[in-house]
Amino acid sequence: SGDADRAVVLFERMLSRGVTPNTVCCNLMLNLHARTGDTVSVRQRLKEMETLGVTIDKVSCNTSIKAFVKSSDVRGAEHMLQDMCRRGLRPDIFTYNAVLATCARVKDPERAEQWMRRLAAEGLEPDASSYGALVDACSQVGDVQRADVWLEKMARAGLQVSGATYGKVVEAAAKLGDVARAERLLARMDDAKLEASSSTYNALISACAKRGNIETAERWFSHMSTCGVQADVASYSAMVHACAKASDIHGAEIWVQKMEAAGVEGNVVTYNSVINACARSGDAVRAEAWFNKMLSKGIQPGVFTYNSLINAGAKSGDLARAERWLEVMSEKGVQPDDVSYSTVIHACGTKQQPQRAEKWLAKMRSGKCPGLEKPSAFCFNSVVQAWARAGDANRSSYWLTAALHDGAEGSAASFSSVVAVHIRDGSLEKGDQWLRQMISAGHPVPRTGSGSFDALASAWQQHGERTRAAAVRQLAAEAPSGPTYFSSDRGFGGAERQWQRGGARPAGNGGGGFGNRSAAWKP
Repeated sequence: SGDADRAVVLFERMLSRGVTPNTVCCNLMLNLHARTGDTVSVRQRLKEMETLGVTIDKVSCNTSIKAFVKSSDVRGAEHMLQDMCRRGLRPDIFTYNAVLATCARVKDPERAEQWMRRLAAEGLEPDASSYGALVDACSQVGDVQRADVWLEKMARAGLQVSGATYGKVVEAAAKLGDVARAERLLARMDDAKLEASSSTYNALISACAKRGNIETAERWFSHMSTCGVQADVASYSAMVHACAKASDIHGAEIWVQKMEAAGVEGNVVTYNSVINACARSGDAVRAEAWFNKMLSKGIQPGVFTYNSLINAGAKSGDLARAERWLEVMSEKGVQPDDVSYSTVIHACGTKQQPQRAEKWLAKMRSGKCPGLEKPSAFCFNSVVQAWARAGDANRSSYWLTAALHDGAEGSAASFSSVVAVHIRDGSLEKGDQWLRQMISAGHPVPRTGSGSFDALASAWQQHGERTRAAAVRQLAAEAPSGPTYFSSDRGFGGAERQWQRGGARPAGNGGGGFGNRSAAWKP
């Protein structure tokens, strides 16, 4: 009846009155403890049975091993199986399956395979649970190919593969972003007339969403409905997120309308995705309208929500709006993270306002930002390059020095911009020093452009320093070359290409916000 406390009291009363319980009674007590994963009580009961002279049978051991499965204690489960053998009891398929299940719970496919081999060596036939545990263990560590191999072995053994087992592999493939494999597995499920769960479809839809593949995501959403699987909030949120990735505000809003028409309530992920779609398009007014709707639904915004609003202001060119949202989130008790600050700093730099960018970076370094240990490299690099664009060699050098002092990596673009601005204001000695430091930091230096070997050598030549010019050219012959990062005429020469390689743009994620938890962009 589930009244564990009363059962224990009655059992202890029995012992206190000198009545020796039989094996069945003790096994009931073992099962009571096993259901809650209480391995300590299980061991105590087994020892008690030995003391009282009560026979410990196969049921006692198999019941006890369930406690170790429940508590994910793989060594305890293995010891229990070995103890069973020492008692002269032969472990059966249930015993081995319990050990296999524990291996799966601790995500150890190698260990599970070892026990599968031992099971076979003992002359036992693996059943669906045995194979299912192997598939689960492989899927949990993302080894989809290995999980698929065990699925095939299971089929060859003439065992029926359940939809749940197949679903785990589909979800693992989707989580890795291997949409093609996930689709093939789901097609195999359809062929076998196995029903996939909403979580399986959601995983595939989400994988398509992360790639910005709206058409494929919509196709699988439609297929899910055709198969009679009820779409839930995660299903709709994944579709909203797919539209957000493609900066398709209209599409995102349509999916929210479809969700509401189906009687499904949105959650923070849903609204974060819509707000993010608006932010990606630079539509700050629309983003704020969805934010207000979110609040009206009683949904509490989080850091991803505010970061999207900050990004919306930044993308729309409204720097004051972006800064206001950074302040509002603090006032509302939501701690800004590095993404929050780096978005504002980058916006300040883009708007040619290095002083404002510097102000926010200085605040981050002041130690007065809860939850932030130190600014990211991106924040430093943004300020360095903002001052370089403004033609201030001293401030750009100061912040690059500060970045290196704080253990942040100065990017190649930052070094190149500092070299360029020193060449431009005639401080060639400092430009030379920064170029050499750029090489020491392992960055390839561009051959041409304003922050390049050629620019510095030409500048020395123009100042009548032929020996220094020759030294720079010799350095260029020995050092690896890189792309043009900075141009005094156009700001950044290769910055857009660098962003594309390094991911220096806001990007959507599974949480419905943008970027990741540690940084909005990479320098």
